[in-house]
Amino acid sequence: MPTGTTYINDVGGGPNLISYADGFRYQGTWSSGTSYSVGDVVEYSNGSYVARTAHSGQTPSSGSGYWQVISSAGTAGGPGPQGAAGPQGSTGPTGPDGATVLNGVGDPQGVTGTDGDFYLNVNNNYFFGPKASGVWPPGFSLVGPQGSLGPTGPTGPTGPLGPPGGPPGPIGPIGPNGPTGAAGQASGLVNGGIPSSNANGDYGGVTPIDAGGPT
Repeated sequence: MPTGTTYINDVGGGPNLISYADGFRYQGTWSSGTSYSVGDVVEYSNGSYVARTAHSGQTPSSGSGYWQVISSAGTAGGPGPQGAAGPQGSTGPTGPDGATVLNGVGDPQGVTGTDGDFYLNVNNNYFFGPKASGVWPPGFSLVGPQGSLGPTGPTGPTGPLGPPGGPPGPIGPIGPNGPTGAAGQASGLVNGGIPSSNANGDYGGVTPIDAGGPT
């Protein structure tokens, strides 16, 4: 403000006329450790203030007798309209090749794949990778150890009776004649079937039949 300009403020219950003989002096951001003189201007909390009296340590505010607000931040405006879409950008450079998961029977060799690749041995489920500096790191199994045997389950119910078998088979052929048996003992019958006595005078337990002849 030029020398001799009168600044009107409303602090202290009504308009006050303050004459600044030396004009405003911008002092930057307010500091509690700085001594301010009349006409010093500071910035504080998104606003600008001018000192009404010489002082120090007094926080600038609109209701203070030490400061007069010059300007303060207004309320935020609403969002503006959507801007037009920008032009299509140019195609970027081609990115590096991604990693490849290879597989085969047996472990990978040095010539297998390139750096960054992975490898699966389908024979034992060992996984290798990533390959680095042309070298495959040691593989590890994708299959965990076998678990312990679980408890025996309960006995299941008896199943239904199965269907009967087929019809009886045909009668087999007659077998060959067996061997001739051993010769039997003499029956003791003589003379056309009449038993003869033995040395004991009997007939071996056989009672002779009377043929009707003379006794």
